[in-house]
Amino acid sequence: MRLGPRRGWGPVLAVAAVGGLLVAGRLIHLPEQPPSPPPSPPTTAAPVIVTTPQPRPATAIPRMLWRPLRLPGLGRNGSCPASPAVGPPRTVDHPVASVAVGDGPVIPVLFRSAVEGRLDRSMVVYWDAPGPVGGVIIVRGHRLGTPRARVRFQQDNRPARPVHVLDPAVAYRAGAEGRWWRPTRLRAGPGCYGLQIDGLRFSEVLVVNFA
Repeated sequence: MRLGPRRGWGPVLAVAAVGGLLVAGRLIHLPEQPPSPPPSPPTTAAPVIVTTPQPRPATAIPRMLWRPLRLPGLGRNGSCPASPAVGPPRTVDHPVASVAVGDGPVIPVLFRSAVEGRLDRSMVVYWDAPGPVGGVIIVRGHRLGTPRARVRFQQDNRPARPVHVLDPAVAYRAGAEGRWWRPTRLRAGPGCYGLQIDGLRFSEVLVVNFA
């Protein structure tokens, strides 16, 4: 596996910087005198038309993406076969250290915990794709050896779901062909978890060890 630096890291750092910005509202100059009253309405009132905003349609997930999960098991001694993670260690001077897990095509970026250098399950995960992905992607996972302990993904204040969709149509550009997506909060317990990331042209399996 390649453990060198990736060009997808720039957008991730940009996301962290942009997340702290506040949007200032415009000040509207109000006239000193109130405007003239509007003309009287006609005697025959026009019918009132009430429109209901339509919700944004859900992203269509191709049937071929629903591949069976092929997550590994724990080691013979119960050890976690964690995927390589590249990034600086967590230190006193740098209490927040992000790491990239795996080689892609989709790279989750997580944060190290103070507990034995494992990953922090209480923080968000960023999704980075340095190259083209060819369409919609789904992410699923569960604790190794315990399929019912599924990873759930929460976007903003929406309910947590066991399937996370990465849609290139709502992604942000990262270079000529790369993409990155808004962060997602993982809902999982401590322990060893597998993640399977399925795209139209690939199926990727990663293992993370949460504190």
